Amino acid sequence: MNNYIFRIFCLAISVAFASCGKFTSDEEQPIARAFDKYLYAKDIAGIVPPNIHGNDSIAIVRGFIDQWQHDMVLQHQAEENIQVDEKYIQEQLDNYRKSLIRFQYEQELINQKLDTTVTEEEIAKYYEENKKNFQLKKPILKVSYIKLSNKAPKIDMVKKLFTSKDVRDRDLLEKYCFKYSPAFSLMDTSWHYIDELEKTLPISKIGEYNYETLNRIFQISENNTLYLLILRGSKFRDSLSPLAFEKENIKNLILNQRKLKLISQMEREVFQEAQKNNELEVYKK
Repeated sequence: MNNYIFRIFCLAISVAFASCGKFTSDEEQPIARAFDKYLYAKDIAGIVPPNIHGNDSIAIVRGFIDQWQHDMVLQHQAEENIQVDEKYIQEQLDNYRKSLIRFQYEQELINQKLDTTVTEEEIAKYYEENKKNFQLKKPILKVSYIKLSNKAPKIDMVKKLFTSKDVRDRDLLEKYCFKYSPAFSLMDTSWHYIDELEKTLPISKIGEYNYETLNRIFQISENNTLYLLILRGSKFRDSLSPLAFEKENIKNLILNQRKLKLISQMEREVFQEAQKNNELEVYKK
Protein backbone atom coordinates (compact mmCIF):
# COMPACT_ATOMS: atom_id res chain seq x y z
CA MET A 1 0.00 0.00 0.00
CA ASN A 2 1.61 3.30 -1.08
CA ASN A 3 1.65 6.33 1.18
CA TYR A 4 -1.26 8.09 -0.52
CA ILE A 5 -3.53 5.06 -0.34
CA PHE A 6 -2.53 4.54 3.30
CA ARG A 7 -3.50 8.13 4.12
CA ILE A 8 -6.84 7.69 2.35
CA PHE A 9 -7.41 4.47 4.30
CA CYS A 10 -6.74 6.24 7.59
CA LEU A 11 -8.98 9.08 6.50
CA ALA A 12 -11.81 6.70 5.63
CA ILE A 13 -11.59 5.25 9.11
CA SER A 14 -11.62 8.72 10.67
CA VAL A 15 -14.63 9.70 8.56
CA ALA A 16 -16.45 6.58 9.73
CA PHE A 17 -15.75 7.54 13.33
CA ALA A 18 -16.80 11.11 12.58
CA SER A 19 -20.15 9.91 11.27
CA CYS A 20 -20.66 8.24 14.62
CA GLY A 21 -19.87 11.50 16.45
CA LYS A 22 -16.37 10.42 17.54
CA PHE A 23 -14.20 13.26 16.23
CA THR A 24 -10.73 13.85 17.62
CA SER A 25 -8.51 16.92 17.50
CA ASP A 26 -7.29 15.71 14.07
CA GLU A 27 -10.41 17.22 12.52
CA GLU A 28 -8.60 20.58 12.21
CA GLN A 29 -5.79 19.02 10.16
CA PRO A 30 -6.31 19.55 6.41
CA ILE A 31 -6.69 16.40 4.36
CA ALA A 32 -6.35 18.01 0.94
CA ARG A 33 -5.41 21.31 -0.68
CA ALA A 34 -6.21 23.05 -3.93
CA PHE A 35 -4.33 26.34 -4.33
CA ASP A 36 -5.18 28.31 -1.15
CA LYS A 37 -8.25 26.24 -0.29
CA TYR A 38 -8.15 23.40 2.23
CA LEU A 39 -10.43 20.42 2.82
CA TYR A 40 -10.86 19.14 6.38
CA ALA A 41 -12.14 15.90 7.82
CA LYS A 42 -15.20 17.69 9.17
CA ASP A 43 -16.09 18.72 5.60
CA ILE A 44 -16.60 15.10 4.55
CA ALA A 45 -18.14 13.75 7.73
CA GLY A 46 -21.01 11.43 6.90
CA ILE A 47 -20.19 10.77 3.23
CA VAL A 48 -19.37 7.13 3.99
CA PRO A 49 -22.54 5.20 4.96
CA PRO A 50 -22.26 3.19 8.20
CA ASN A 51 -22.60 -0.12 6.35
CA ILE A 52 -19.71 0.60 3.93
CA HIS A 53 -16.22 -0.59 4.91
CA GLY A 54 -12.75 -1.38 3.56
CA ASN A 55 -11.94 -0.62 -0.07
CA ASP A 56 -15.43 0.67 -0.75
CA SER A 57 -15.15 3.36 1.92
CA ILE A 58 -11.67 4.29 0.62
CA ALA A 59 -13.08 4.65 -2.89
CA ILE A 60 -15.88 6.94 -1.67
CA VAL A 61 -13.48 9.22 0.23
CA ARG A 62 -10.96 9.30 -2.59
CA GLY A 63 -13.69 10.06 -5.11
CA PHE A 64 -14.96 12.93 -2.97
CA ILE A 65 -11.47 14.43 -2.64
CA ASP A 66 -10.81 14.07 -6.38
CA GLN A 67 -14.10 15.78 -7.20
CA TRP A 68 -13.45 18.57 -4.68
CA GLN A 69 -10.01 19.28 -6.16
CA HIS A 70 -11.45 19.18 -9.68
CA ASP A 71 -14.08 21.74 -8.69
CA MET A 72 -11.52 23.96 -6.97
CA VAL A 73 -9.25 23.94 -10.03
CA LEU A 74 -12.12 25.02 -12.29
CA GLN A 75 -13.21 27.66 -9.78
CA HIS A 76 -9.66 29.02 -9.56
CA GLN A 77 -9.37 29.10 -13.36
CA ALA A 78 -12.64 31.03 -13.66
CA GLU A 79 -11.75 33.56 -10.95
CA GLU A 80 -8.30 34.15 -12.47
CA ASN A 81 -9.63 34.81 -15.95
CA ILE A 82 -12.71 36.98 -15.45
CA GLN A 83 -13.45 40.18 -13.63
CA VAL A 84 -15.94 39.10 -10.99
CA ASP A 85 -18.98 41.34 -10.78
CA GLU A 86 -19.69 41.01 -7.08
CA LYS A 87 -22.81 43.17 -7.27
CA TYR A 88 -24.30 40.99 -10.01
CA ILE A 89 -23.46 37.79 -8.13
CA GLN A 90 -25.01 39.14 -4.92
CA GLU A 91 -28.18 40.14 -6.80
CA GLN A 92 -28.44 36.63 -8.24
CA LEU A 93 -27.93 35.08 -4.79
CA ASP A 94 -30.58 37.38 -3.30
CA ASN A 95 -33.07 36.53 -6.05
CA TYR A 96 -32.35 32.82 -5.68
CA ARG A 97 -32.86 33.04 -1.91
CA LYS A 98 -36.17 34.85 -2.39
CA SER A 99 -37.31 32.21 -4.87
CA LEU A 100 -36.39 29.38 -2.50
CA ILE A 101 -38.24 30.99 0.43
CA ARG A 102 -41.30 31.66 -1.71
CA PHE A 103 -41.25 28.13 -3.13
CA GLN A 104 -40.99 26.64 0.36
CA TYR A 105 -43.93 28.77 1.53
CA GLU A 106 -46.03 27.73 -1.49
CA GLN A 107 -45.28 24.05 -0.86
CA GLU A 108 -46.28 24.41 2.79
CA LEU A 109 -49.50 26.15 1.73
CA ILE A 110 -50.25 23.33 -0.73
CA ASN A 111 -49.53 20.66 1.91
CA GLN A 112 -51.90 22.32 4.37
CA LYS A 113 -54.79 23.48 2.18
CA LEU A 114 -54.88 21.58 -1.11
CA ASP A 115 -57.92 19.35 -1.54
CA THR A 116 -56.42 16.17 -3.02
CA THR A 117 -59.74 14.35 -3.51
CA VAL A 118 -60.61 14.05 -7.19
CA THR A 119 -63.93 12.33 -7.93
CA GLU A 120 -64.73 10.06 -10.87
CA GLU A 121 -67.25 12.68 -12.02
CA GLU A 122 -64.58 15.40 -12.10
CA ILE A 123 -62.25 13.16 -14.09
CA ALA A 124 -64.98 12.26 -16.60
CA LYS A 125 -66.01 15.92 -16.98
CA TYR A 126 -62.40 17.01 -17.61
CA TYR A 127 -61.99 14.22 -20.17
CA GLU A 128 -65.15 15.18 -22.06
CA GLU A 129 -64.18 18.87 -22.15
CA ASN A 130 -60.59 18.22 -23.28
CA LYS A 131 -60.78 15.23 -25.63
CA LYS A 132 -58.64 17.00 -28.22
CA ASN A 133 -55.74 16.81 -25.74
CA PHE A 134 -55.94 13.04 -25.40
CA GLN A 135 -54.85 11.79 -28.80
CA LEU A 136 -52.62 8.72 -28.68
CA LYS A 137 -49.04 9.13 -29.87
CA LYS A 138 -48.58 5.36 -30.20
CA PRO A 139 -50.78 2.22 -30.07
CA ILE A 140 -52.08 0.70 -26.85
CA LEU A 141 -53.43 -2.79 -26.23
CA LYS A 142 -55.35 -4.86 -23.70
CA VAL A 143 -53.77 -8.31 -23.58
CA SER A 144 -54.52 -11.59 -21.87
CA TYR A 145 -51.68 -14.10 -21.93
CA ILE A 146 -50.42 -17.45 -20.69
CA LYS A 147 -46.72 -18.28 -20.60
CA LEU A 148 -45.88 -21.98 -20.72
CA SER A 149 -43.06 -24.39 -21.34
CA ASN A 150 -43.08 -25.90 -24.81
CA LYS A 151 -43.47 -29.23 -23.03
CA ALA A 152 -46.53 -28.21 -21.03
CA PRO A 153 -49.38 -30.77 -21.31
CA LYS A 154 -52.79 -30.43 -22.96
CA ILE A 155 -52.12 -27.24 -24.96
CA ASP A 156 -55.20 -27.78 -27.16
CA MET A 157 -57.40 -28.02 -24.08
CA VAL A 158 -55.79 -24.85 -22.67
CA LYS A 159 -56.53 -22.94 -25.88
CA LYS A 160 -60.14 -24.05 -25.80
CA LEU A 161 -60.53 -22.99 -22.18
CA PHE A 162 -58.75 -19.68 -22.90
CA THR A 163 -61.36 -18.60 -25.47
CA SER A 164 -64.34 -19.89 -23.49
CA LYS A 165 -66.69 -17.49 -21.70
CA ASP A 166 -67.95 -20.18 -19.35
CA VAL A 167 -67.10 -19.46 -15.70
CA ARG A 168 -66.39 -23.14 -15.04
CA ASP A 169 -63.90 -23.22 -17.90
CA ARG A 170 -62.22 -20.12 -16.49
CA ASP A 171 -61.85 -21.83 -13.12
CA LEU A 172 -60.29 -24.90 -14.75
CA LEU A 173 -57.90 -22.69 -16.72
CA GLU A 174 -56.81 -20.81 -13.59
CA LYS A 175 -56.04 -24.08 -11.81
CA TYR A 176 -54.01 -25.23 -14.81
CA CYS A 177 -52.08 -21.94 -14.97
CA PHE A 178 -51.24 -22.00 -11.26
CA LYS A 179 -49.73 -25.44 -11.83
CA TYR A 180 -47.92 -25.00 -15.15
CA SER A 181 -47.55 -21.30 -15.98
CA PRO A 182 -44.80 -19.08 -14.51
CA ALA A 183 -46.75 -15.98 -15.59
CA PHE A 184 -50.29 -15.39 -16.82
CA SER A 185 -53.06 -12.80 -16.95
CA LEU A 186 -56.41 -14.13 -18.08
CA MET A 187 -58.64 -11.06 -18.06
CA ASP A 188 -56.45 -7.96 -17.87
CA THR A 189 -58.61 -4.84 -18.34
CA SER A 190 -55.68 -2.41 -18.31
CA TRP A 191 -54.31 -0.63 -21.37
CA HIS A 192 -50.58 -0.86 -22.10
CA TYR A 193 -48.18 0.70 -24.58
CA ILE A 194 -46.60 -1.78 -26.99
CA ASP A 195 -43.06 -1.09 -25.75
CA GLU A 196 -44.22 -1.75 -22.19
CA LEU A 197 -45.69 -5.12 -23.19
CA GLU A 198 -42.57 -6.05 -25.16
CA LYS A 199 -40.56 -6.14 -21.94
CA THR A 200 -42.34 -9.36 -20.93
CA LEU A 201 -44.15 -10.64 -24.04
CA PRO A 202 -43.16 -11.16 -27.72
CA ILE A 203 -46.04 -8.88 -28.68
CA SER A 204 -44.29 -7.46 -31.76
CA LYS A 205 -44.44 -10.89 -33.42
CA ILE A 206 -48.19 -10.53 -33.70
CA GLY A 207 -47.67 -7.69 -36.17
CA GLU A 208 -49.38 -4.30 -36.00
CA TYR A 209 -51.64 -5.29 -38.90
CA ASN A 210 -53.20 -7.87 -36.52
CA TYR A 211 -53.86 -5.48 -33.64
CA GLU A 212 -57.51 -5.14 -34.66
CA THR A 213 -57.98 -8.92 -34.49
CA LEU A 214 -59.56 -9.29 -31.06
CA ASN A 215 -60.50 -12.30 -28.93
CA ARG A 216 -58.56 -14.91 -30.90
CA ILE A 217 -55.43 -16.73 -29.77
CA PHE A 218 -52.00 -15.89 -31.14
CA GLN A 219 -49.57 -18.72 -30.44
CA ILE A 220 -45.90 -17.77 -30.36
CA SER A 221 -42.98 -20.08 -29.56
CA GLU A 222 -39.72 -18.48 -28.50
CA ASN A 223 -36.68 -19.78 -26.57
CA ASN A 224 -38.40 -23.03 -25.51
CA THR A 225 -41.32 -21.00 -24.22
CA LEU A 226 -44.87 -20.98 -25.55
CA TYR A 227 -46.91 -17.79 -25.36
CA LEU A 228 -50.68 -17.80 -25.83
CA LEU A 229 -51.89 -14.23 -26.40
CA ILE A 230 -55.37 -12.78 -26.82
CA LEU A 231 -55.91 -9.11 -27.69
CA ARG A 232 -58.90 -7.83 -25.72
CA GLY A 233 -58.76 -4.29 -27.06
CA SER A 234 -56.65 -2.06 -29.32
CA LYS A 235 -56.29 1.66 -30.00
CA PHE A 236 -54.06 3.13 -32.67
CA ARG A 237 -51.91 6.26 -32.83
CA ASP A 238 -53.81 9.51 -33.43
CA SER A 239 -57.03 7.96 -32.10
CA LEU A 240 -58.77 9.12 -28.93
CA SER A 241 -57.11 7.70 -25.83
CA PRO A 242 -59.57 5.83 -23.56
CA LEU A 243 -60.67 7.50 -20.34
CA ALA A 244 -59.47 4.52 -18.30
CA PHE A 245 -55.96 4.98 -19.73
CA GLU A 246 -55.91 8.70 -18.92
CA LYS A 247 -57.43 8.69 -15.42
CA GLU A 248 -54.20 9.13 -13.44
CA ASN A 249 -52.96 11.75 -15.89
CA ILE A 250 -56.22 13.70 -15.62
CA LYS A 251 -56.16 13.50 -11.84
CA ASN A 252 -52.69 15.04 -11.81
CA LEU A 253 -53.79 17.77 -14.23
CA ILE A 254 -56.77 18.65 -12.01
CA LEU A 255 -54.56 18.74 -8.92
CA ASN A 256 -52.05 20.95 -10.69
CA GLN A 257 -54.84 23.37 -11.65
CA ARG A 258 -55.92 23.47 -8.01
CA LYS A 259 -52.34 24.19 -6.91
CA LEU A 260 -52.04 27.11 -9.33
CA LYS A 261 -55.45 28.45 -8.26
CA LEU A 262 -54.53 28.14 -4.57
CA ILE A 263 -51.23 29.98 -5.07
CA SER A 264 -52.89 32.69 -7.18
CA GLN A 265 -55.56 33.17 -4.52
CA MET A 266 -52.91 33.41 -1.81
CA GLU A 267 -50.96 36.03 -3.78
CA ARG A 268 -54.07 38.11 -4.32
CA GLU A 269 -55.17 37.90 -0.68
CA VAL A 270 -51.80 38.77 0.87
CA PHE A 271 -51.41 41.74 -1.49
CA GLN A 272 -54.89 43.00 -0.65
CA GLU A 273 -54.15 42.54 3.07
CA ALA A 274 -50.94 44.56 2.74
CA GLN A 275 -52.87 47.34 0.97
CA LYS A 276 -55.58 47.29 3.61
CA ASN A 277 -52.99 47.65 6.40
CA ASN A 278 -51.21 50.51 4.62
CA GLU A 279 -48.04 48.46 4.25
CA LEU A 280 -47.54 49.62 0.65
CA GLU A 281 -46.68 53.12 -0.52
CA VAL A 282 -45.46 54.75 -3.70
CA TYR A 283 -43.60 58.01 -3.04
CA LYS A 284 -43.89 60.92 -5.43
CA LYS A 285 -40.70 62.66 -6.50
